[in-house]
Amino acid sequence: MSLSRRSFMQSAALASAAGIAGPLTGSLNMALAASGDLFEVGVASRDITPELGLPLWGYSNAERLAEGIISPLMAKVIVFRTGGKSIGLVVTDIGRMPVVDQCNRIREAVKGDGIEHVIFQATHTHSAPFMELTELPHIKPIEEALVACLKEAAANAQPARVGVGRTTIDISHNRRLIKDGKCYMMWRNAERKPTTPVDHEAGIIRIDAAGGKPLVTLVNYACHPVIFGPDNKKYSADWPGEMCSMVKAATDAECIFLQAAAGDINPYMDKTPLTEGGLEAMQEEGQKAAKAVIAAHKKIEAIPPKTPSIAYREERLNIGTRWNVSDPAQDAIVKQVAGKMYDFYMAPFAKNPEVPVGVLVLNNNLALPCLPGEFFVQFQLDLKAKSPVKDTFLCGYANEFHIYFPTIKDAAIGGYGASTATYVGVGAGEQVLNRAMIMIAEMTGHFGPLSGPQDFELLELT
Repeated sequence: MSLSRRSFMQSAALASAAGIAGPLTGSLNMALAASGDLFEVGVASRDITPELGLPLWGYSNAERLAEGIISPLMAKVIVFRTGGKSIGLVVTDIGRMPVVDQCNRIREAVKGDGIEHVIFQATHTHSAPFMELTELPHIKPIEEALVACLKEAAANAQPARVGVGRTTIDISHNRRLIKDGKCYMMWRNAERKPTTPVDHEAGIIRIDAAGGKPLVTLVNYACHPVIFGPDNKKYSADWPGEMCSMVKAATDAECIFLQAAAGDINPYMDKTPLTEGGLEAMQEEGQKAAKAVIAAHKKIEAIPPKTPSIAYREERLNIGTRWNVSDPAQDAIVKQVAGKMYDFYMAPFAKNPEVPVGVLVLNNNLALPCLPGEFFVQFQLDLKAKSPVKDTFLCGYANEFHIYFPTIKDAAIGGYGASTATYVGVGAGEQVLNRAMIMIAEMTGHFGPLSGPQDFELLELT
């Protein structure tokens, strides 16, 4: 039986994960906002590399059991606190964040530590174990490690300063080549030919302790961690792990990778065979990214926030389904093509097609929309151009995992991620993005009740 990412969707072994793609019972609308004299940050990490012999996640028709370790799989946690309230962000070197039930258990376990909410995100490496197969032995130890990590980060929170910068990391391309209205998949681009759309800009958030010592560096960038291909049978965080390791060594502070809208973005050196220098390619690209981050990090000034605040808001949005399974003829086709994926993912989702849309706002001037899947990069470009907050960085693969969110244009063209391996409604990505931007505007005071006639005053150019 194949245990690749796409084939596991068709595997009867996933009966225990049948509800993963479906929504939580009822809707989840929660908000947290706090303001205090201090903006505090705590950081912690754990090596969560499991035992060998487990099935590795990712790639079609590739049966892989872990035979070794190239680099450790890490869990990294940052807790933001002000006014006695805390929010945790957990980032793991796995293909997708833990399943919903596991995330909720972790959230419940740390409420006593003052952590009001926990956001989960995955780096999306394809050289890590399955999280969906909840009966496997690594699931519980990882859950326990994440709880311990959150508690430690909350306990060591200290006054902090924040600075934001940007840099260019040129290691990626758009894997969807559109010609004459058709999509051709260009998984690898070793010649580094220009493609579009693509976003080589990385957002960098530098957080220092009150005295100026670096605490953590957050790097937001869109690119699949798939330089290692299906021939690799060893655990690895792929190029983001190499990048974070080098940045940490240079800054003496933890480095956390925030995967962005990588739905259609691959590394130039995608799936480089080990016999053709796959390890060296991963190291070279990771180090290239690290050098760009380190150079930018030195120029970023981290300053105490003028009005310390944290806010997190999460809403559930009904986005519909891609396929009309209420039509018997359509339903039969979808069942035939999707196989067990229909039973375990599409059918539960079709009953209540809701997804979580989360937004984290720090100090009223830094926004992290936390979105539940693999969004195409055009959404990231649109967000940067349209968000009411200048420093807005899209964080994909967060809180739930609903595979690909193509643009309407890409959905019409089809191809991988646009018609194959997607089940969200046409226009779902636009719905989610627009809702996230409205939430950002509301949370930062751009929208609200009228305070008086002055709200309608016009400014005239003189």
